[in-house]
This record gives sequence, C-alpha cells and structure tokens, in this order.
Amino acid sequence: MAKILLIEDEAPVREMLTDELTVQGHKVVEASTGEEGLKKFLELEPDLVVCDRAMPGMSGYEVLERIRGAHPQFEDIPFIFLTALTDPRDKAAVEHLKPAAYIEKPVDFKVLVEKIKALIQSASKNI
Repeated sequence: MAKILLIEDEAPVREMLTDELTVQGHKVVEASTGEEGLKKFLELEPDLVVCDRAMPGMSGYEVLERIRGAHPQFEDIPFIFLTALTDPRDKAAVEHLKPAAYIEKPVDFKVLVEKIKALIQSASKNI
C-alpha cells in the first residue's frame, strides 16, 4: 500500500489513526510536531501526508508551505489536513498550496480511508 506520514500533536488521535491505517495495509510514520513532520517528510518522501492543521509551534499550513515553497519536486504528494476549524476563510487562505483534502475532527475514519484510497489510486494513474 502507501507510505503515509502522519503529523498530529494529540497522542491519542495519532495512535488511533496509526493503528487504523496500519490495519488497512499502509506503512505509517508518525510525527508529533510540525518541525518533526517536516524533517521526516524530507527523509521519507511519503506517498501521502495526513496532518493536523492546528498544532503548537509550526502549524500544518506552515509545514505544507515550507514543503511546497522549498521543494517543488514534491508538489504532487497529496496532503490531507485534519481540522476542527470549519471557517471557509481558513481553507481559502491556503488554497494556493493545493492541499488534497480537509477532513473535519473528530475524524470519521471511513471518510479518511476512502479519501486516502482515492488519492493513492489517482497518483498511481499519473505515474
């Protein structure tokens, strides 16, 4: 399946998502901060990133901005934001960074799995 980088500061959420994605057959690498996530992204070059939008320190948006800004070769790697923020202006502020999806918290795991499946299938067709 896919190499997924999961960036989430809340340990219970991170552990639950890792367990569920692993059961689905994915290889999951965890990061608990944006800074750690950015470092692991560059080491791993994942197939897909699932990232909390609001974290202490470097936010999920900042992670995506740094990746897209400094490493354009990775612009096709899908980036899914997990967010408790539902204001459309929040999403509009980062559309230029081309996130693949926004999934609201609490995470409906079925929705997340279907989105990941669709993005991975789409990416494999473009190779």
